[in-house]
Amino acid sequence: VRYSFYEVYVTALRAFSGMGFPYGADEDAAFIIAWLELNNFNGIKLLVNSIDIIDNRYSGENKIDNNEFIINLKNSSVLMKGPALIDYFESKLGQKKKIEIIINNCLDAHYFIPLLYKISPKIIFSKLIYLNSNNKKKIYVFKKNLMQAGLSSHEIAIEKKQVKIIMSSEDDLFFLDKIKREISSSTMQNNLAKSLNPNIEDWEIIEKIAQRTFVPESEESRIKGAGGGDDND
Repeated sequence: VRYSFYEVYVTALRAFSGMGFPYGADEDAAFIIAWLELNNFNGIKLLVNSIDIIDNRYSGENKIDNNEFIINLKNSSVLMKGPALIDYFESKLGQKKKIEIIINNCLDAHYFIPLLYKISPKIIFSKLIYLNSNNKKKIYVFKKNLMQAGLSSHEIAIEKKQVKIIMSSEDDLFFLDKIKREISSSTMQNNLAKSLNPNIEDWEIIEKIAQRTFVPESEESRIKGAGGGDDND
């Protein structure tokens, strides 16, 4: 079964609402998942793998200590903490030409990818570095509406469950020695023209969670406004 980008986004949105994400936060998280699914990062599968740490455990507040560029996520999901963090650091870039951020105890750094791509038109250069589940170093470079993933000969120290994000208001001399993947406005338009094909078992899990937001139609619910032509119909 294939789905449109909009169907993936709306189903993810309702699932996040069903898992207790408040209004606004559910939209940010649904964007992350839909963007990853659109760009062949298996967003729906990643969401299924995250259920245990986000379902009815929403906590979006970030504690910023004296050293504001070192953050301890304490194994909370980027789906909850990431959007506000990126907004915060983007605002700090107005005061500095370049900032380097270290995020410790991060379980799901891949969720930063859509967030950094989203702000790429407003930031000249940003870079994301982390170790994946196989302890393999992942490097993503972002410029205006462009993401490149690949390899670099630069020595970049990174620890397990640690993320490094660099943001710059100037062009950076850093480059990838080998580009293994590229996402641009053009590739995204091409993907939007196609339908998306998430794993059916994963999709059914997310659909089931999304149904938590369903309000059965009844005389009482009609009086209260449920079933009046919105998502419930």
